[in-house]
Amino acid sequence: MNGKETQGMNGVLTLELLNLDGTLMERRKVPNLITIAGKKLVAELLMGRVNALPIRWAIAVGTGTTQPMPGNVKLDHQVDDAMDTAPKVEEITLGDGSSLVRATVTATLAPPPAQSTVQPLTEAGILVTLGTGAPILFNRVRFEEVNRGSNMVMKMTWEISF
Repeated sequence: MNGKETQGMNGVLTLELLNLDGTLMERRKVPNLITIAGKKLVAELLMGRVNALPIRWAIAVGTGTTQPMPGNVKLDHQVDDAMDTAPKVEEITLGDGSSLVRATVTATLAPPPAQSTVQPLTEAGILVTLGTGAPILFNRVRFEEVNRGSNMVMKMTWEISF
């Protein structure tokens, strides 16, 4: 090894649609874009330049259709979000002896009300809230339409690797 890092920061969202009984209906894995605001948040935390630590981690979903851009600060059209009360961090040793650190945010959206129509979800992102400030859009992904109905829950697992 030459001592040079090749691993950057990247994320992958796993979407799972489950029947109310927990049966898996569909699973998708989608790579995402880390926003400039997300990268800045990591750098500011590292340098001790934030006024408060993150107090809320949530995964938001929406119906927007534009492609993710580094400068995104919100989803195009957010319709729901779900909080992760215990995001985790772990070290992963790879087969070649190298390692990475992975942060995982997991959230489950309850079914929409029975009287509502099917939601054609097409975008998602992690929202990080520091103190009383506005949520920061850490990352954003656009994916092929996922129809969320009143007979299903949507489990989302976001893995961010460093």
